[in-house]
This record gives sequence, C-alpha cells and structure tokens, in this order.
Amino acid sequence: MDNKLEKLAKATAEDCGLSNYFLKRSHIFKESGIPGEHSYLLSTEWFPEDSEPMDEELNPPGAAVIDIDIQTEKVKRIIFVQDVSFAEEGSFPNLNQKEETITWIENITGLEFGRQFQLLPTEGTTMHFQAAVDNIPVFPTGVINVEFNNEGQLTLFSIDGNFPSEDAIHWEPFALTTDIVESVAKEQMQLLEVPLESEEMWKSIYSATSVFLTNDVKKVITFEEAEEQAAYVKKQIIMEWEEAIKDPFSPVEIDLSLEATEEEALSDHSTSKKELDKEDEEKATLEIKRFLQRVYPDDSGKWMLYSLRLQDSYIIAELLPAERGRRVIDRKLQVYLDSEKYTALNYSDFDSLIEIFDHFSPAQTPVLTKQQAFELLRKHVEVTPVYVYSQTEDKYILCGKIDCSYGVDAVSGKVIPLDQL
Repeated sequence: MDNKLEKLAKATAEDCGLSNYFLKRSHIFKESGIPGEHSYLLSTEWFPEDSEPMDEELNPPGAAVIDIDIQTEKVKRIIFVQDVSFAEEGSFPNLNQKEETITWIENITGLEFGRQFQLLPTEGTTMHFQAAVDNIPVFPTGVINVEFNNEGQLTLFSIDGNFPSEDAIHWEPFALTTDIVESVAKEQMQLLEVPLESEEMWKSIYSATSVFLTNDVKKVITFEEAEEQAAYVKKQIIMEWEEAIKDPFSPVEIDLSLEATEEEALSDHSTSKKELDKEDEEKATLEIKRFLQRVYPDDSGKWMLYSLRLQDSYIIAELLPAERGRRVIDRKLQVYLDSEKYTALNYSDFDSLIEIFDHFSPAQTPVLTKQQAFELLRKHVEVTPVYVYSQTEDKYILCGKIDCSYGVDAVSGKVIPLDQL
C-alpha cells in the first residue's frame, strides 16, 4: 500500500479505537457524485487480533469495514460485522447519547447540525439524518445513518449524497399558495394501469406525479431533471427511417466496475464529460437511429428516443414504445454508447419483463373522469419547501415539492394509499 494511503488507514483506525485490530485487506473503488465527477474511496477491512481463521472471502464477527475518501480524508462508512464491536470504549457515542452522537457526526463529517443536516424520526436503535439547510430539505439529497447494537454500541455509520452549506443557497421566502399548488397537481394527474400480482389483473388508477415547482411559479421540474441535471436530457423523438442497415451488430462488454488502482486514485485528474451538449445530443441521436436500423430494422416509427443520460464514459439512451399505453410497466430499450466516439456498444431489451404480465386480466373501463378523481384527491395533495439544485445558477433554489401519496380507483372511486398497490 502507498505510504499516503497506509498513513490514512492507520490514522483512521486509531480514531475509531481499533488498537486490538489488524488490517486484513484493502482495496480502492470509485464512487460517483455529481454527474461527470467521482471520488476514490479506500476500503479497509480490520480483523480483531484474536479472531478465528475463516474463509478468505468472509469476515469474522466484530470485523470493521471502513471506507475513507482519499481526497478529503473523511470517513464515509463504518460497519462492524454481525453487529459486534471490539472497539475501545469511548471511541464512539452509544445509543443513549443522542446529543453526543450528533456532535460526533459533526466532528467526523465537518457538517453543522441544523444548518446542513437534520434528524428524522428515530426507529429503535437506528438514527436517520437528511441534508437540510436551516431545516429545509435539499434535492438531490444527502443521508446519514447511524445504527447501534443491543448493547448500545455503534455498529454502523454511513454518509452519502449532497450536503450544501448556506452559501450555496439562493434564499427567499416561500410563496406558493394552495390555489397554485392545486392547479399544478391537477396537471400532473394521470390515468394509469397498475398490475396487482395477488389478483393477477391490471387496475385503473388515477394518481398525480410528484414534481417540484419553482417558488416564482415559472417552471415545473421533474425528479429526473432535478437529479440528473446537465447529464440528463429528455428528447421524446420518434425514430423513423426508410431503409434497414444490413450490418450485423456485435455487442461489446460494458464495464461499470467501480474497482480502481492506487495509481488511478492518486493521480486522477478526471476530464470526464460533466454534461451533454448539443453536439452530444445530435451525434448520439444519429447513432441510436443507426442502431435501430441494424438491430430492429422493421420497427421504424415504433420507438421513441425518450432520454439521454451520461454515466461515466457512456451515454445511455432510453427508448420507449412510440405508442404508449397506460400501463406503468412497459417495454423499453437501453442502448449504451461510447461518450467520446458516439458508437453503440451494447443494449438491453426489457421485453421479457413485460411477458410476466401476459396472463393478467385487462383493466376495467374507467368510470370516473380526471376532474372527479382530482376532487377526491384534492385534500391529500401536499406541498413542502425544498431547495433544489439548479445547474444554470449553480445554486440551490427554493421550490415546492408537490406530492400526493394516494390514488383513486378509476372504477369504484375508492381512495387508495399508493404504497398498498
């Protein structure tokens, strides 16, 4: 192990009270963050000194797995195997020390409680936190989890996602009114067909898609758009052509492996694409058409290029049927393109997933209108302030998250919690 990494591993082990542990093995892997960017983590596995010999691939009870961000030198994850810890007493807070746990999180992460993260309702021996600026959630969000065993010892810590500071926030008072929110929620109402596995049938349901509405009421932002930002582009183009291309397509193996070497981690100055520009869109769209002409030559006009998404060194195109029904589960294609050469490398056809539902009974004809369904759901529509990251402003802007956790049976008019479907 490189000297820098060895010092980092040992210092972290000391901070975690692992004086009676030894380093069994380590490896380095990449972790994606903002699209186009990634960090390298040093994952270390520490065994108790008196642990029994085990299979090479297994970790004994009490082993500690610690992941450290090599650049920031901050701990990302701590896991004690099988909820057993032999760490020195006092190295971590215990279950009954809520305030001490929050202080410990502040120290290990460099974040400030109340200003950058907040405590969610607790569940037994688990504490959940989420990213929030002055107690207003952010999106894309960040999460922190802490778990304790039955003896009250800390056996898990993890932090993932984004935790912006107040400097990254465009502050303004929340101004969305009930009338505005309800009109947007009504626009998001859809009649869908949902599969009920227990009854082997499709059911017609009215529901409202969750969206973000900017505080100035100028833009509705979908979750996909908010999460992917510049690395995601919605296209919605019907793919048509006159002739097939008689050139056999040979899939190339896609490497989505996260493993990395020390050399990569210590010398990486990533020049990966961070966004899809117009040239990317145009060249990728042309290649997708060429791919369809080769692999699905008889399907002109049957596929819609729905979106392009950047992931590592690939552009992933999602294609949906041009004539979409109401079913929430439908056939789709994913095509992987080289993000530099714009050549199709591989693809996935999810046709087999749809076949699972071939024997399901069709949905009954809806009785309710969209307006009638919305009147039943109106009181269940909720709006909460959320700071959503804006790529154009490079700031988190205030939005209202418009959400409804209920749907309406389009035949009976019964209001149903969506999580029960």
